[in-house]
Amino acid sequence: MELSQVRYFVTLSRLLNFTRAAEACNVSQPALTRAIQRLEDELGGALLFRERNTTQLTELGRSMLPHLDAMLMAADSAASLADARRRQSVASLKIGLAPGIGCGAIAFAIGEVAAILPDLMIRFEEAAPGSLVEAMLADMLDCALLPQDCDLPDRFNHWPLYEDRAVAVLPVHHALAGRASLTGDDLHGETLLHGERCGGFAAKLDHLQTARYRFRRCDGATSHLLDLVVAGIGVALLSERIALPAPVTARPITDPVLTRTVRLAVLAGRPQEPAVSGFIKLCRARRGHIGAPRTA
Repeated sequence: MELSQVRYFVTLSRLLNFTRAAEACNVSQPALTRAIQRLEDELGGALLFRERNTTQLTELGRSMLPHLDAMLMAADSAASLADARRRQSVASLKIGLAPGIGCGAIAFAIGEVAAILPDLMIRFEEAAPGSLVEAMLADMLDCALLPQDCDLPDRFNHWPLYEDRAVAVLPVHHALAGRASLTGDDLHGETLLHGERCGGFAAKLDHLQTARYRFRRCDGATSHLLDLVVAGIGVALLSERIALPAPVTARPITDPVLTRTVRLAVLAGRPQEPAVSGFIKLCRARRGHIGAPRTA
């Protein structure tokens, strides 16, 4: 499979017109048609069909498009990063993280960019979603990971990256720590520690369940909240992606399942350095397939 074939197909799938796709790819229409036919031969079936004056994707074409589009974005990212290295430009990556969202899910993309640009400077900024939006508008941040429910101006592009799922974080000696999983009813009567870095999972549980909980507000660093869990002051509902210290343990919550969508946001229309555009393309290429780390 040649990259040019993939590029022609992705372009054609968006324009759904052979003539315009050939113009966009700067090739003749017969050359584009032959490339698509070779790609279909390699994939074992028709990717498009023509019906009078319209062109549509087949079921195979629709199923293959996300994978081929991701392949193309990753290849374009590698090319731009390699060009940046040849030019020896100073590279930086400034990423905003909304409360309760860690960088573990995007570490793979940062690693791939850093492998090509060894002098890459990485900076994280943790703040409320509104503050991160303002920082991007002021060109102080390149992009940010934000929860799906935060408001974004129309000037921003954004893409869902992964589903964040809550776990109950308990002291290792807690009576519920011996169970493989928990339900909302199991937590009846427990004190739930919650704060700005907890992802809003406690409020979701309270809304969905008839069980009664005690709530204790605890703002500040996640490490401080975990210290309170260790001390037995309460239970915390946190993202399954949070790295936990040894004195606490995590159990999945199976009923109800508490999730939130985390998305990558970037200001539209602003020129991007290769490190930034490469990072964004790598994240978009893997969106929906970013695995969750294991918690203790």
